[in-house]
Amino acid sequence: MPVLKNPRQERFAQLLSSGKTATDAYVQAGYKPSHSNGAWLARKEDISSRVAELNREAFERERAAAAVAAERTAVTRQSLIEMAQEIRQGAIADGQWAAAVAATKEIGVLAGIRIERSERGAPGEFDWLDKLTVEELKALAEGRLDIASYRQGQHDVAAPGQPRNRSVN
Repeated sequence: MPVLKNPRQERFAQLLSSGKTATDAYVQAGYKPSHSNGAWLARKEDISSRVAELNREAFERERAAAAVAAERTAVTRQSLIEMAQEIRQGAIADGQWAAAVAATKEIGVLAGIRIERSERGAPGEFDWLDKLTVEELKALAEGRLDIASYRQGQHDVAAPGQPRNRSVN
């Protein structure tokens, strides 16, 4: 629906669309104060249609703005790499070599070129894994190797399909 021909009615519709009450919009649109005329005017078909159109337009503008904002703030692997590259360049320009190296490492991790690994547990806690035979490794992968028993020197490997003995420590 196009803009209403009557400028006061158009202003009234815009004020209603912005959240004003019918009484307040009626006065702010330039009409004499009245408690009932604002409600009456708001119920007219051309006014209510115009208010609905203004609300739809406002909704579409907000939706488009939200989509643009979401796109701008999306964090992707590529955006993180670009940020790390900017940090690296700034660090090099400032002579901050440790920061430049850290940024370079982060770029490598993000790009999948560098894999960071770390051991969990006490030093040597997983040395027993190196002593497993191929059969024991298969049993471990299948859940048939009782780790606690194995580590205590009791090699307990259940047959396929059989539950393994569980020891409680």
